[in-house]
Amino acid sequence: MFRTRIQNGFVSLLVIAATATPLWAQGTRPSPAEIKSLDSKAAKVEQDFLKSLVELATDYEKAGDVERAKEMLQSILKIKPNSESVKSKLTEFENEVFDRKSTTIDLDVSRGWTNAGVMVTKDQPIRVEATGSYRLMVNEELGPKGYVQKDAAQDLISSVPTGALIGMIAPATRKRNQKPPVPFLLGDAKELKPSESGILFVRVNTPPQAKCTGKIKVKLSGNITRP
Repeated sequence: MFRTRIQNGFVSLLVIAATATPLWAQGTRPSPAEIKSLDSKAAKVEQDFLKSLVELATDYEKAGDVERAKEMLQSILKIKPNSESVKSKLTEFENEVFDRKSTTIDLDVSRGWTNAGVMVTKDQPIRVEATGSYRLMVNEELGPKGYVQKDAAQDLISSVPTGALIGMIAPATRKRNQKPPVPFLLGDAKELKPSESGILFVRVNTPPQAKCTGKIKVKLSGNITRP
């Protein structure tokens, strides 16, 4: 028989072997009619299971626990990966988090790395949108190697476009022998799931001797909190 168990917001389907000896063990094979009957029972169990997940997702959403509601919907996709209605609802949930929490900062491009004033959480999506323009002036003598990156905290980052908005996540508490944070491209719009939790810093990717004037408006939304 089949039994469902609900624990900590998760639903699991437990299949318990029937006590009766199966037909194949008795030396006979089930008939097509018996197979069809079993298929019908299996389809009914799956349908009831999916209905329970939908009801749980709805109840969690009404209770304000969106994360649990998403877990239920994701469980449905494991069984019905092509369910467009479930995919649409998950997308709706993802977009809601960007509407609920947001903050905007005016980034002074002359200051270098700037604390954005928000904490981000590992694997929890955030969105960065930047607008505006600034002036970049460089009067520096270079060799054939151009700019050489030695210090990510100060130098031009060669892996992203010059002048682009970049970010860096610094852990709230630094551990001994921990590697320094790695800068990454943000540009004018970026949606990402941070690879670690910490405080978000932003700046424009310019050479250390460059003179920058102006401000860029940076909007941060999603899974952000105040430190």
